[in-house]
Amino acid sequence: MENELKLEIIKPDGEVYTIYKYAKLDSTNEFLRKHCSSLAVYSVIWADEQTHGRGRFTRAWNSVPSQDLTFSILLPLTSLEQKLRQNITQIAALSVAQLLEVYGLKPSVKWPNDVLVQRKKISGTLCEVVESNKNVYGILGIGLNVNSMEESLTFIDIPATSLRCELRHKVIRLELFKKLLEIIINCFNVLCQSGFTQNRLELKKRLAFINEHIVFTDIKKESYSGRIIDLNDDGTLLFECEKRGIISLNSGEIVFNNLYLKRDN
Repeated sequence: MENELKLEIIKPDGEVYTIYKYAKLDSTNEFLRKHCSSLAVYSVIWADEQTHGRGRFTRAWNSVPSQDLTFSILLPLTSLEQKLRQNITQIAALSVAQLLEVYGLKPSVKWPNDVLVQRKKISGTLCEVVESNKNVYGILGIGLNVNSMEESLTFIDIPATSLRCELRHKVIRLELFKKLLEIIINCFNVLCQSGFTQNRLELKKRLAFINEHIVFTDIKKESYSGRIIDLNDDGTLLFECEKRGIISLNSGEIVFNNLYLKRDN
């Protein structure tokens, strides 16, 4: 059950966002879904402990209480072109990557929404579109491994890492969080004002596995073996498939296990 009693409100001077920090929630995305009509845009729900977090394809997102970041931000989508809404998770992943670069790391983005460091997952994003009172909102949920130790990451079913593992020291979460929110809102404003072009160029610089042999699985569980050639103007992948030639892929995922086997062999 959601615990709304232990609440801390953080409103930095000069920022458009307000952070509502709860000690424990089932899911920050679900909380925002229920309360979006009563909250201002750019409201941020931060759960120090999230018990039922999830990512794409209803996968669970596990994080260590009081160590990592699990949060959701309410974005105004009413005036955003329909075709640009699919790019929100991509700009979120780009934002996380740009944040990690501030800390001296070299992240890459595993299309469409995961962030990797040393080919290990450090962050995932999920955006859900909801309508309320004739307005359209994006509920952007992000999980970022901040201070998890190596032993807690071994229980994740794919290779994973955290800032602490990479930097070899603890990171002040609130300081990092504020930087990340500034970057997200900036990237979102760019998307709203000028489309996906600028964010696409930045994302392409950080795109993981480009020109490498990979396996891609679509939502119908069909697999495609080949290589990523480019990131299309709309954010889909331009893919050279061994059996079908050059195609565009707009939904699915790069298969982790195959990638690690191919890399190691």
